[in-house]
Amino acid sequence: MEVSHRPLYRNGEYGGTEHLRQSLCTRYNGAIPLAMRQPLSNLVSDLIGLLPQDERKLLHWLSVQDGDGDPPTVTVASHQRGAAQRLAARLPHVVSYRSEERTLVVETADLADALKAIFLDRSPQAFELDPVARIIAAQEREDHREALSLFEENGGVYFIHFHGNDACLDVLNRFPKKVVDAQETLTLALAMHALKAGNVTRARFLMVRRFGDEMHSLEAVIRNREDYSLAVRQFRFLMAIYEDQAVSNDLRTLLFDMLAELPVDDHLHRGSFYNAMLSVCLQRQELNEAEEVAKRAHHHYQEAQAHLLLFYIELHRVVFSLQRGMLGEAERWVAQARQALDRVRFDAPADRRLLDLLDGVVAYEKGEPEYLVRFIAKEFDKFAYGEIWPTVVELALVYCSQVVSRQVGLGAAISFLDKWRVQEWRSRRFNLAITMREVDLLQSANRWQAAADRLMAVQSRINLTWVESAEDALSRLVDPIEIELAMAWLRHLIQHLPRRPLLRDQIDALLRNEHIGGRDRGRLRLWAAYLARLHRDVTRARHLFSELLDDVVRMGTTTHLLGDIGLMDALLDDKRIATHVLSSADRRAAVRKLHGFSPKRERDGMPLTAQELRVLRLVAEGGTNKFVARQLRLSEVTVKFHLTNIYRKMGCRKRAEAISGARSLGWI
Repeated sequence: MEVSHRPLYRNGEYGGTEHLRQSLCTRYNGAIPLAMRQPLSNLVSDLIGLLPQDERKLLHWLSVQDGDGDPPTVTVASHQRGAAQRLAARLPHVVSYRSEERTLVVETADLADALKAIFLDRSPQAFELDPVARIIAAQEREDHREALSLFEENGGVYFIHFHGNDACLDVLNRFPKKVVDAQETLTLALAMHALKAGNVTRARFLMVRRFGDEMHSLEAVIRNREDYSLAVRQFRFLMAIYEDQAVSNDLRTLLFDMLAELPVDDHLHRGSFYNAMLSVCLQRQELNEAEEVAKRAHHHYQEAQAHLLLFYIELHRVVFSLQRGMLGEAERWVAQARQALDRVRFDAPADRRLLDLLDGVVAYEKGEPEYLVRFIAKEFDKFAYGEIWPTVVELALVYCSQVVSRQVGLGAAISFLDKWRVQEWRSRRFNLAITMREVDLLQSANRWQAAADRLMAVQSRINLTWVESAEDALSRLVDPIEIELAMAWLRHLIQHLPRRPLLRDQIDALLRNEHIGGRDRGRLRLWAAYLARLHRDVTRARHLFSELLDDVVRMGTTTHLLGDIGLMDALLDDKRIATHVLSSADRRAAVRKLHGFSPKRERDGMPLTAQELRVLRLVAEGGTNKFVARQLRLSEVTVKFHLTNIYRKMGCRKRAEAISGARSLGWI
């Protein structure tokens, strides 16, 4: 509150109780009116007790104000405006909220007296001031030492996670600047508020201004135990996750040494350490380690009763379940995330949007894209400029770009990705992640040359030359971006040079790589089955394809295969493979589900052969006959032969007519 008032109770009894009783008796000629007597008084009292805690406390504060003959009025703090508005709407004949003046007013003096009488009979514990009100009361008394002590007792750096954004900012703004500058906890809390608002630059500025330029380096801060407290070092680690900084093995060892400094029963800070380490594991695709770290964070946050932070752990569990391809598991974690968020005592709209995103992703995996489309249209801009954890952003990039591409169009999906490049916290890894999403979309849309151009622009040792000559080295790749680059180039080679002898061995080498996730492993199996068929190894093709579909049935996720559905159709066109693979009802259902994602125009009959379609797509990208021949390693005569067949099948005479017709049919 922004007004001072007398203590509500003293030595177990309400302050001013006898004075209030005498006032009431005087007003009513020595007797409390009938309306204030039992049992009606008990009924009204109990009904007030049913109000939400924040509204009940506002009503109680009104009851102890002295209006000097006028109805009592209190000025409402910013974090209490919502509660004041709800209370006025719930009790329109009792109180009113004046938004311009930000005041809550009892309608009449008689109602004020009635409230006083009712609250006299309530236990003081039922209306004890909440922590935020106690801190503000201390600040108004200019007792900043007491206010700081209460602030630290009720979350400290993590105050925002227990009491909400508005309450945290209200409390922090009431501390004088000299107090904030002198107190490490308040500086860290301000930086945390900036991170929660999605303003990583602001958080970094606050840390550098308070602790020096060394704050730019995570490793330098973690190593310097003499100059930086444990709280500062731990917060710097947390900030590095928002910055999407890579954590080396050596640095991770130092971070776990830092964990040893925390008391075993300091559940809040130990949980927050594991929360940050969870993002490191997900960034490195170490899903087994991520699961163990999540369990530890979950335990500590439960002990600390940090429901919002517990929600974030469940959110990350959804992410790595989807990365594994385990849809049923992801649904279970979404349900637990919702339960955790429902226990949070303040409004958290940004976190509700995160939950909506997860709901949309799970629905999309189940074949219902409209939920995710609706989220992108209505909520995504707000989501993108709020609190961002890179692992959650990558999930959003993968699913949202795919659904936009398939439901709206490739151009819309590329524009969607371009918006993310302007985020102020972007890192090299994040920009690479965006580029890889663009490459995936372009390849899936058969824009192979445009995809290759983007891949060639990536500064990495994993280029086309490296991939063309690599074999065993593919089984030893560790970095997720390098693995993704290698897979993109291999997909390019499968499209253009599918009969290349080394290609099958390269796919097998990647399948042996223990750092390949469940979804990517499924794509590799599909590629391997397709190549086996090309080399007339029908037995191996049937085995790999059956294994893939069995995994799809078991895991429940299918969207990772949508970009390669043409390869699947090529396998199903072979009756020797289709008869064996589709002997199971579950496998047939999985294939139907995959085809159900494609717009109808993509499912219509395709009269062109695979090679003719490759030629047409390169021509549509502006390629000359010579360029197409070089890309497909054909002679120009062969290219002209394919074009003649294309014109005949499509009933066209010119390149422009063929390109226009193919686009209208959704072939390119």
